[in-house]
Amino acid sequence: MKKIGIIFLVLLIGFSVNTIAQNLCNTALPFTTGTTYNFPAGVNATAGEPGPNYGCLGTKPNPAWYFLKVCTGGNIEIEMHGSGNYDIDFACWGPFTSPTTPCTALLTAGTPTPNHHAPGPGGGYPVPNMIDCSYDPSYQEWCYIPNAVAGQYYILIITNFSNQVQNIIFSQTNAGQPGSGSTSGLVMPPQISSNGPVCEGDTLKLTAGTVNGASYYWSGPNNWQSFVQNPKIPNATPSQSGTYYLLITACNEISPEISIPVVVKPKPNVIVANDTVCLGDSAVLKATGATTYKWSPGGSTADSIKIKPAANINYTVIGTALGCKDTTTATIAVRPLPVVTVNNPTICIYDTATITASGALSYLWGNGITANTISVSPPHDTNYVVVGRDVYNCLNTATSHVSINPLPSIILSQDTTICLGGSATLTAGGGIKYLWTPTNDTTSAITVSPTYTSFIYTVGVTDINNCFDSASVTVYTAPLPIPTISLEKDTICKGAYTTITATGGSSYTWSTGDISPTISVRPLLTSIYTVTVANSLNNTICSENLSIQQNVRNCNVIYVPNSFTPLGYNSVFKPIGEIVITKSYYFAIYNRWGQLLFETTDINQGWDGRFNGEYVQAGAYIYYLKIDNGYEDPFEKIGTVTLIN
Repeated sequence: MKKIGIIFLVLLIGFSVNTIAQNLCNTALPFTTGTTYNFPAGVNATAGEPGPNYGCLGTKPNPAWYFLKVCTGGNIEIEMHGSGNYDIDFACWGPFTSPTTPCTALLTAGTPTPNHHAPGPGGGYPVPNMIDCSYDPSYQEWCYIPNAVAGQYYILIITNFSNQVQNIIFSQTNAGQPGSGSTSGLVMPPQISSNGPVCEGDTLKLTAGTVNGASYYWSGPNNWQSFVQNPKIPNATPSQSGTYYLLITACNEISPEISIPVVVKPKPNVIVANDTVCLGDSAVLKATGATTYKWSPGGSTADSIKIKPAANINYTVIGTALGCKDTTTATIAVRPLPVVTVNNPTICIYDTATITASGALSYLWGNGITANTISVSPPHDTNYVVVGRDVYNCLNTATSHVSINPLPSIILSQDTTICLGGSATLTAGGGIKYLWTPTNDTTSAITVSPTYTSFIYTVGVTDINNCFDSASVTVYTAPLPIPTISLEKDTICKGAYTTITATGGSSYTWSTGDISPTISVRPLLTSIYTVTVANSLNNTICSENLSIQQNVRNCNVIYVPNSFTPLGYNSVFKPIGEIVITKSYYFAIYNRWGQLLFETTDINQGWDGRFNGEYVQAGAYIYYLKIDNGYEDPFEKIGTVTLIN
């Protein structure tokens, strides 16, 4: 009733799928231990063929028939299930001597147990030819064949009771266990596979499914053959590409031949040349022979890499072409740079320094010279760079620093002028050694007395840096004067002017302050006059002193008469005596009433006794006399004179 109700329900909902061809008992397919069977279940197919006693199966829709040829006697357990979890059923008969002869007359049995036996070997069957049967409403079923007889056949029917679209999957679950049996069916080759395509040099692996009790025979290109289930071909070559075949033998039967194509791809031939560089330079490694590349260290995927190694190093590149790889290693040898050394000279300015380089095979200086030694005369501290090249063509540089010491800063006496017969002290400074020319003195100061008009003295000075320079000083010699002195007159009157003359020099300085060779003097008394006669050169004065005495006498002797006779012998009244030097002269006559009768400024003119042309009366008259000689107080005198007729 359960099964019928289900079928009726299916018909009511009108479920319809494509049907699968129905297996018949005499066209049953073989079942082989070790193989998992997975086939689309039939739907809407006819029921099992009439005639056999289907035991517990109330209905038998969508049947699939299999036979089992027992190779190894023992217990056989088969698990079956529907992939869609829909109800399936089964029945199993045996043992028989043929897979087809029992159809359908021999598939008879006694009254079966309803639905299904309890799980377990034997499970309530066999009765009489039926080994196991189940009509249980489950998607999973178990068929138990206890003590299957070697060389005998068993027949199995599986039905898709649910009539739903699904696959039915079944296999022997106790294969290989102690006491288990195995089947071969019509010996069918197992599924085979390979790990191909493989690359040249790899191991080619051929794999076949396990068939219990079977022996394996493989064959392939170049008469290759193997009798193991899963053979391996190490170090495969492209010549081993081709089709590989498998035959198995089980239960004294040989399976149909099965084949699989295998490709062994040629391995790329990756080539990288070694390189040698100088330290600090870049090396380029270029790989050829593949399609893609990967370098180590670094991980670059370019076909070439540029690196600047600090020491010898190996680089490995993996080249890939058509999925196959080849690995090669290139070595970069790093040459050390030559150790170029140079000296660092110190020289005095204007001297020449010699710079020598060593440590290399050839050299190139910044000025283009290719020798290892150059001579230079820089005006100041200067660096000179040299490039040294060794036998491996590696370059390195070195820098020479030429230090320049200045010439000594000479402190020297200035040019000087001395008088003939005198001496000059010349001093030099700024060094630690001195040499005078032409005296050959080695002291810093010398005293000289040249007799020439001018003379040059040169001093060479060496300083603490051993730098040498020279400087010169000129000593001029001024001639001494040869003086003379002379008087215009040996003796002169007091207050008179006279001249004194000096000769023999280029300049004159008198004790009077005069600076001319000839001076005019007016001494009031006898005096000594001194003159300094000098010759001058470069502001240096060479002089001699000379003195002379000028005698002076008093020449102005005057007296005034006290009477005169205008009409007599002494007819003119005036002062008389020696009057030599006068600056001014005034002589006047007054009467007793103070009336001016006569006056004159002429020293030679006197009063003749007349006033307004007429002689005056005899009597006493007053005179006034004033004489100024210009160098002392004026001489004044007032007196009376008697006029006698």
